[in-house]
Amino acid sequence: MKLRVSLAALAAAGLSFGASAATFEAQQPYQIFLVNGEKTADTIAKNIHEVTLNEGKNQLAIGYTSDFSNRSEIRVLNGDPVIIELDQVPADAELTIDFNKPLNYQLAKQFLREQPEQLTVVDKRTGQRVDAELSVIPMPAGLDTAGGIQQHLKETRQAFNGRTEAAVAAAQEKFGDAVVDADAMEMLQHWWNAADADTRRAFQIWAIQQQ
Repeated sequence: MKLRVSLAALAAAGLSFGASAATFEAQQPYQIFLVNGEKTADTIAKNIHEVTLNEGKNQLAIGYTSDFSNRSEIRVLNGDPVIIELDQVPADAELTIDFNKPLNYQLAKQFLREQPEQLTVVDKRTGQRVDAELSVIPMPAGLDTAGGIQQHLKETRQAFNGRTEAAVAAAQEKFGDAVVDADAMEMLQHWWNAADADTRRAFQIWAIQQQ
């Protein structure tokens, strides 16, 4: 049995694939929590509404917060986080979300129950809809919303695996064709980091013997 190489791991290991000029905007009342598994600089005091993207595959986590409070009642709505999966982002894309903004508290509550159906991703350059997979995950407990989203995506194996088209092409050019198995590589990396020096040496000997 030969040790299989993960292109996702090769990309994550630090291969450089060039800069990207693509952007994504989530206008108020949405804010951006994660881009490709990494936290944005979003805080309670400062919301992030625009980020840059890679060419090819991307994943975003956005969230809705709107204040409909009046003099007699506090009405702040926080929607469950929306995960956006994009497979084919051009290098010069200017993406945004398109939706009909709810005008009052009751309409907003209904809107939040149907977020994946209410939101579309469009390219501002053309006004055309972009293929995207949208899903909702439960709002995490605690104040660290972005961290809670990260943890949920990891536990449910929805975390971004980094396999952009550019990353795959560059890894194939350098290392040749390889079997992509991101989950298996992630587990190998976990146990490697947890092992002591003697165990790592023993594993290296074993891996060489399998080739």
